[in-house]
Amino acid sequence: MARTKPTVLLDRVVAGVIDLREGDAEPATDDDFTTRILDATAELLATYGLRRWTIDDVAQRSGVGRTTVYRTFAARDDLVHAVLARELQQTLAAIDAGVRRYDTLEDKVIEGGLIALAALRESLVEGLLHSDPATFLPFLTTAAGPLVALAREALVAALQEAAPGIDRRRAAELAEIAGRLGLSFVLTRDTVFPIDDEAAARESLRRVLAPLLRFGELAG
Repeated sequence: MARTKPTVLLDRVVAGVIDLREGDAEPATDDDFTTRILDATAELLATYGLRRWTIDDVAQRSGVGRTTVYRTFAARDDLVHAVLARELQQTLAAIDAGVRRYDTLEDKVIEGGLIALAALRESLVEGLLHSDPATFLPFLTTAAGPLVALAREALVAALQEAAPGIDRRRAAELAEIAGRLGLSFVLTRDTVFPIDDEAAARESLRRVLAPLLRFGELAG
């Protein structure tokens, strides 16, 4: 896994998220087995990073036979891609569900950002950034194009729903700004924004983002 190029890793994870969202992922023989396998892999990644575990460790921790693990996931890299795709999809789903109760574009973007920050604090990616930075820094920097595109597409529909007058190009621009802003907080936590205080962070984000979002809505 340590030799996997960041662009290949990210492409595989993004493809996995797209499959999960569109319902195209190949069904496992037993969904409970798959969940147990992915949960065990996530625990191993959180504890040991990318390197110091094997498929035998996954089988032992999950209580699933080694043959079943291999039948479900052909290689160790496939397990890592599947776990990361699942976590990213869960974050996107949480954002989507969390912003539905808000009506305005401003509220959707700000609340979505707060949900993403909260999810990041206990995420697997956060841990891997510290345990395997050589692999994961490119994942979020020089090789982050597919990740930015995925976040952008996930936000465009919500933006168009919140601001029916906005065209797709303007929605895509605003969605990408929001995605890139969020990515910067993933990479650098030292900030004047009070990101550890939800209420204060909400107010700060509103002061900064509201004028931009209103302009984008009018410019559409």
